[in-house]
Amino acid sequence: MNGLSEKLSSSYIPEMAIIVYRCDTDRSVYLEQRGIENGKMGAGSPLSKSCITNIISALAEDNDEIEKGFHGVIPKTLLYADTTTGKTKLVWYNPPQKRHLFFVESLGIPEGDMIMPGLVYIADGNVLSVFAFKGKHPTNRLYHAPFFNVYGDGKVCLGSAKAKKPSRLTYIEAIEYWENLFWNSEFSHLIGSTPIDGNLAVITKHCIKTGEPFPANKLNLHKTTLQHILK
Repeated sequence: MNGLSEKLSSSYIPEMAIIVYRCDTDRSVYLEQRGIENGKMGAGSPLSKSCITNIISALAEDNDEIEKGFHGVIPKTLLYADTTTGKTKLVWYNPPQKRHLFFVESLGIPEGDMIMPGLVYIADGNVLSVFAFKGKHPTNRLYHAPFFNVYGDGKVCLGSAKAKKPSRLTYIEAIEYWENLFWNSEFSHLIGSTPIDGNLAVITKHCIKTGEPFPANKLNLHKTTLQHILK
């Protein structure tokens, strides 16, 4: 039984309740703590700073998704970073470059190298999204990523994709981890309608065979903008 299963099968006993009072005139807030014994709440007292600190520490220990903060060199391709909301959000981009692609056999596309358009990645908690852009650097206008396994809203179906988690909490290692998850997985299926103007399988196969870059004029404009992502 893993640690999570053990926790779920354990009995939890209520120990304390936190009650929030809000003033109806100036909207200020007062937090009160009440101990619980034998299912009954005791007298209230102001919630102390030490109690808040202990609660945050306990949550951070139990939830490995709550990051304690990144460090190290900030890559020039990093557009946005936020670890203040209880989960990490990173936004970065790749300029147009060659990538090696893997496909399931049923698609009939041989694995190989392909020159990609520029890509914007968003790692938000446990969710990865990807969009394309035209040119060498991203502007506000984004396009559907020309790949299988990507939903219409940009979210990536990672399936059983695996990558070694970073040993250090640096920006560079976090970005490498997410990119390895994406590029080392097998592209297998379309999700919804085709993301490009044309047949994705045919164009992808042609680009791999000839070495030609993915044609920018086949990218479909996405309603999501870079400005919206960076909010």
